[in-house]
Amino acid sequence: MSSPAIVSIATHVPGERYSQDEIFEQMHALKLTGDPRARKVFEKAGVGYRHAIVNGDYFAANPTTEARNACYLSTAIPLGEETIRRCLDAAGCDPTEVDDLIIVSCTGIDTPGLDLRLAGRLGMRPDLRRTGVLGMGCYAAFPGLLRAREAVRARQGGVALVLTLELCSLHMQLDDSLENMVSAALFADGAAAALIGDRDNGFRPQPTANGALLKGPRLVDAATHCDYTTLEHMAFRLTDHGFQMRLSAYVPDLLAAQISGFIDGLLARNGLSRGDVGFWGVHPGSGKILDYVQEQLALADEQMRYSREVLHDYGNMSSATILFILDAIQRQGQPQPGDYGMLMAFGPGLTMESMLVQW
Repeated sequence: MSSPAIVSIATHVPGERYSQDEIFEQMHALKLTGDPRARKVFEKAGVGYRHAIVNGDYFAANPTTEARNACYLSTAIPLGEETIRRCLDAAGCDPTEVDDLIIVSCTGIDTPGLDLRLAGRLGMRPDLRRTGVLGMGCYAAFPGLLRAREAVRARQGGVALVLTLELCSLHMQLDDSLENMVSAALFADGAAAALIGDRDNGFRPQPTANGALLKGPRLVDAATHCDYTTLEHMAFRLTDHGFQMRLSAYVPDLLAAQISGFIDGLLARNGLSRGDVGFWGVHPGSGKILDYVQEQLALADEQMRYSREVLHDYGNMSSATILFILDAIQRQGQPQPGDYGMLMAFGPGLTMESMLVQW
């Protein structure tokens, strides 16, 4: 059997679309922009627009974690269902054909969770195998995709579906610190689904911007690195009023110190170098992180194009973001059969994840 591949991707965003200026004014109305540097943080974030299920009015009463989580569930279920249906329809796959469902999220939780609720709404089989990848943050799509790859390899003709869904806007904090403004300037809401299977098994090829049909990329290899001495530099802490995000100013320096060897090692064990990679998908934790990664890997502006465009148009949607970038690469970048792509993301730990794909 050929290597498991992403045979279709679907993305979806909820709620209203806000410009960065509109969100800043909402923060200002809540008296959270007292630091004179706050506006500059918003201007330099690299974000132009974001989607959110709630706006500044929602936070006037500083809702509790219970209230925020109830809002998460009421929105996440229909959002997840629509995203999955789009993904299955794109591949010509029925919900009953899915053998494994992997749900990735860090912005809400309940038991029974989204896995059971969505499987029931979609009419999936009762012997469906389910996995929850919860609380891992911006890089969590990678363990989700790896779990799907393992599932497909273990069952001939198997089909696995990964849903990444984050509603980060629910966790805005009524804190006027500059660090809170960094989070408020970046995070957004969105969902993406990827169907994993043998791409030669009758799935529909995916259309690109020029009308060509393209089979999805094979999941060739992956790597993980965690620095256990930096656990406090990137965090997402539960409070009585939602999750408090922490993005240390040291994060770009930490990435710069390790990213080159990490990526080169993955490529080398596959007999490749950076010059063999045609497409790069870098999780836009922030515009500054993209700058550091570009410098360290000596990537051209065109190679960073899709990461910067997704950050500008959607913001940082945590785990869902990397699939938005891969979808943009596949639809707009016109990869050819045999082309390689490198995906990477960073999150709490500090953890770095990467995946080598080939069309």
